[in-house]
Amino acid sequence: MAALTGQLSIQTIGPFAVTGPEGQDLTPKGAKARGLLAILALTDERTRPRRFLEEKLWSGRGAEQAGQSLRQALTEIRRAFGDYKDIFEVDRMQVRLAPEAVDVDFDGEIASDETRELLEGLKIRDDAFVDWQAEVRDAFERRKSAKAAKSKGLVLRLKPAAEGSGAAGLLSEHMSHQIGQNIAEQVRAWRQVPVKVADDLSDAAEIEIDTRVIEDQGRSLAFIRLTHAGTGRVLHTAKAAVDAATHDVAADDMLADLLVEAAERALDAMATAFPSERPEIASASLARRAVREMESFEAARLDVADRLLSSAYDIDRNGLFLAWQSLLRTIQITELVIPDDDAEREEIKALTRQALELDGDNPLVQALVNQVTVLREADMEVAHIVAQQQRMDNSLAGAFGMSTLASAEMWMGNLGRAYDLTQRASDIARRSTFHHWWDTFHCISCIASGKFDEAIAAGERARSAAPHFRPPLRHLLALYAHKNEHEKVDQIRNRLRILEPDFSMERFRTDETYPVRTLRLAGLLDFPSDDG
Repeated sequence: MAALTGQLSIQTIGPFAVTGPEGQDLTPKGAKARGLLAILALTDERTRPRRFLEEKLWSGRGAEQAGQSLRQALTEIRRAFGDYKDIFEVDRMQVRLAPEAVDVDFDGEIASDETRELLEGLKIRDDAFVDWQAEVRDAFERRKSAKAAKSKGLVLRLKPAAEGSGAAGLLSEHMSHQIGQNIAEQVRAWRQVPVKVADDLSDAAEIEIDTRVIEDQGRSLAFIRLTHAGTGRVLHTAKAAVDAATHDVAADDMLADLLVEAAERALDAMATAFPSERPEIASASLARRAVREMESFEAARLDVADRLLSSAYDIDRNGLFLAWQSLLRTIQITELVIPDDDAEREEIKALTRQALELDGDNPLVQALVNQVTVLREADMEVAHIVAQQQRMDNSLAGAFGMSTLASAEMWMGNLGRAYDLTQRASDIARRSTFHHWWDTFHCISCIASGKFDEAIAAGERARSAAPHFRPPLRHLLALYAHKNEHEKVDQIRNRLRILEPDFSMERFRTDETYPVRTLRLAGLLDFPSDDG
């Protein structure tokens, strides 16, 4: 196997092997040494704590014995690497392969018809390693299946309304088409997969959409049923009272919410019931769950979101999952959950870079990366140029694009333009479960524009949807202080003290590193207060 860009190439598909830049075999002879390198090679950062390696390779031994065995394996690897031993970095706490100095085949494109096994022939008699090996092999098989499934796309079948059903039949068909469109948008948002409607009821399909509107005692009732076409398994059902005279189902709030929910529930059920059939839908379902966890902005649930996104990426190497992770890390820093240090900043840069390398043509990847760039970028002129180049349509990607550009416009002093953008983004995202993100941006742009009452309304919407999300609370605190609503000031201050144990009014008002720049520029921090 030839080296690609690094000094060493590591083969994990098929027999495990380490090859130098001139094709020389640098693979250690011992199974445990090879197993150790395999663990590092199949870890994103190529780094594992020493204790983790001991637990996976010498789980039946005591700490002292396991530590001694690990040291022997490390010595064997250094000896095998020879002139390249500096690539293998070891300290008292962890073991690392320099990421920039190795190329691992598992990270590249994997053919859907690949017949070789991951870590083929590598046998280590340790239950912990066997379990780990089974997990990574399973992830490898899911990636192959995802690639095969992705190439054929997703086919929907829409059952027609009964003949002569009049306005009710017309509404039935409009609802079915809208559910199909919602499914297509959901799928395409996560992966560039073709979604089409079967031309005929006899054509093969994967999801069948059946919507019926009937008259019952003077009321019009809609019955929605989505099934897995191959097995008949029910994916989602719903019933609701509707107005049979409705022509634009997307403009009716109740109907629109009902049909968005139908699409989401059906895809989640499809992912759970048939993960091997459509693993790319299963990975997207994990990512949607991750975003729902992110919506809470609770520290523990943000950690859950991180694990779900990592699991999704294990199934399908989709750059969108990395883009969401970069936003997640940015949120964790903003919410003071993780430190704002060099290591975290470098990880965010690595996530955004890899996301663009993998799926830079996905508009949502571009929008998320640009959002992170604006939130983290010190040079707003650069951020403004980046933000102007992205998509601005009525989609989730478009809404992110608008909030990104609005942030840059505010920094550039174009307050009216920023207000228009956040208002439009909030309108687009109002049915998203993540809408408090855009409500918060609109709150901030309203403050910058001097529209304080509208800022309070937007901030309260965000606060109601995500009680643990701190940015709207911080801005509402200053707004209510400005309006001399002392009871509300006390209420929000006490809430922030729960969420931020080191919160104080003094820090809020005077610490220039505290994230309330717009309040400071608007002069809303100049109010008398104590920390009583």
